[in-house]
Amino acid sequence: MVMEKIQDILDYFPVDCVSTQVESLGSAGGFSGALLWKVHAPRGPLCLRRWPREHPSQKRLEFIHGLLGHVATNGCPIVPVPVHLRSSTPSTFVKQDGYLWELAPWMPGEANFEQNPSTEKLCNAARALASFHHASSDYRRPTASSGPAPGVCERLEKTRIWRQNDLERIDAQIKTTSTLASPIDIGQSQMILNHAKNTIEAVERELSALSTLDVPIQSCIRDVWEQHLLFSGDEVTGLVDFGAARPDTVVVDIVRLLGSLAINDQQLWKIGLQAYESLRPLSSAERSLLPALDRSAILLSGLNWLRWIFLENRNFSNWSAVTSRLNKIITRIENS
Repeated sequence: MVMEKIQDILDYFPVDCVSTQVESLGSAGGFSGALLWKVHAPRGPLCLRRWPREHPSQKRLEFIHGLLGHVATNGCPIVPVPVHLRSSTPSTFVKQDGYLWELAPWMPGEANFEQNPSTEKLCNAARALASFHHASSDYRRPTASSGPAPGVCERLEKTRIWRQNDLERIDAQIKTTSTLASPIDIGQSQMILNHAKNTIEAVERELSALSTLDVPIQSCIRDVWEQHLLFSGDEVTGLVDFGAARPDTVVVDIVRLLGSLAINDQQLWKIGLQAYESLRPLSSAERSLLPALDRSAILLSGLNWLRWIFLENRNFSNWSAVTSRLNKIITRIENS
């Protein structure tokens, strides 16, 4: 039945995209709820994605697909530009049974930075991000091309909600959860929670002080990390997964990238920033956002996982991958 559905979806696309050689990848290690298939088609290898019902909306997906086409046309060829349907409409996705489906080229390379890290890879990743930002800078430019950073304002609101309500709820839930019944290590959860209790007020003050700062606003990825960077040798040959893309300050992308690749090594952060700025220099206002956005990312990434596990009771297909993510967050906490 699943393969029949896949073939039905592929029939919406050009003939050279249709194939019976389809490889199911499940979630491919991701946590968004999307499902992926590799299609071995006459056109070449393709990636079929079924987005989860919850997100993105059709309007958001149109924005994302338009962004990918725009940046590829404007000097950043490492993104997967979705394939247009074979019909005369300009659509690049299919809606069926409440799901949105897209088909895009299979980008070359492997997400292997963690297994084979190098300074050269780090620099190439930072330059690839700068190239993306150059290419996306004029995509659907908002009426006000500068202003308070949405990422700062959003995180400020989240820290306030956590401090006023949800920290206590998480604390109570962890205390009443049996170690044997928990899919993750309770000690890890407690460490993340303790870090939040100790730092959330300071992070909130930092974000509040920056919440009115005027910085350039443009289309950003907002979820660029090691698993979304594909390398062939030391070169970045693929940049994937744009489900979180929207207008923001480029700094949200920089701290996400360097927090994933450089982790807590300040020398590597410096090298990565230099590589990025060799193509796109940061303003003094943008630079002032770096520490607060990184600290808030560490805080909120850990709390988000605690919310999903203890308050929303989400079930993940690969709990070892969840534990790995939590370990990385704790590494950042311990050395921040």
